[in-house]
Amino acid sequence: LAWAHDAKLPIESPALKSETGGITGVRFIEMTDEQAVRMKSELQDFDVIPDLPLHLIEPYKNLTTAKAKVDGGDLWHLQLIAERFGPGKRTGRDIGVAVMDTGIEASHPELNGRVTKAVTFNAKTREVLTLKDPIEFRDTSGHGTHVAGIICGRTVGVAPNSVVFDYRMIPHGRGNLSDFILAIEAAAQDPDVQIANMSAGISGYIPELAAALDSLRYAGVLLVVATGNEGENRTRSPGNYREVPSVGATDKNKQVAAFSSSGTMVVNFQQHAVPDVCAPGAGVYSSVMGGGYEAWDGTSMATPVVTGIAARILEEEPGINLLQLEQEIKSACIKLSGPETRQGYGIVQITR
Repeated sequence: LAWAHDAKLPIESPALKSETGGITGVRFIEMTDEQAVRMKSELQDFDVIPDLPLHLIEPYKNLTTAKAKVDGGDLWHLQLIAERFGPGKRTGRDIGVAVMDTGIEASHPELNGRVTKAVTFNAKTREVLTLKDPIEFRDTSGHGTHVAGIICGRTVGVAPNSVVFDYRMIPHGRGNLSDFILAIEAAAQDPDVQIANMSAGISGYIPELAAALDSLRYAGVLLVVATGNEGENRTRSPGNYREVPSVGATDKNKQVAAFSSSGTMVVNFQQHAVPDVCAPGAGVYSSVMGGGYEAWDGTSMATPVVTGIAARILEEEPGINLLQLEQEIKSACIKLSGPETRQGYGIVQITR
């Protein structure tokens, strides 16, 4: 991957193939390692990095929790985020959310009618491919279906009247940075997308990605990202960036879950902590493939809770900008016991 502000490649570039840069200015270029070294040395205005693999942040799936139906006690995640202000009146009606994940089983009773479009990505041709046949609205591993349920599920969802778009970015839990770039560009150019939800990442910090995330912010789309399930001092990008709100996980006792990733980043001599906020993520019930429900553990479960709260705020205040939206989410949080570096502003609360 290569990008620069002017998004122009000179004729003498070692690139074998280059597509146009899109709104991020990122080019997908086929070249050898030697050519990449040459490009870095000759084109000082360009950042050049490999098309690194992007992996799903795998949750723990407790299959013994499987149920055909859920009851009030199973909805603790909704109760915990309504402690400060009560359940609220908003439901995220008509707010569009891109779920950048493994796919979604749109026929699940929790989700039927909520998933209105599905796309997949071809980095080789730089295409965003729309899936038009309802039978193609499926999940490749089950993860996206669980995440979508927490966002817009009729029973388990935080914003049950929001609209979800299936961005199949990591089929079977695997993708590349190029798929992520295409997903960012697709979301930024889709007028129906106001929020994007992501539970995938790469270990460590990749400085070059920050500029690409700015493109999504300029388009007014909030990207909410999981930090990872590897505990303290092990976090993932893009959850490591200031440019996105990062989410850790709590249990039903309002304690930060042991698996929830956290850490301190130092970027350009400035320090910031990850995550920004926490949300219920340990033993959260949601929809699974084939019907029914299971309680899973992961920051993947906490992230859509924050996404759902953001959708509720946007329904109430459609003209709010991203900074105001992020500030409202953070200012409503309840502080937890334990170090601030593990929880950020604390556990999120419904404000609308």
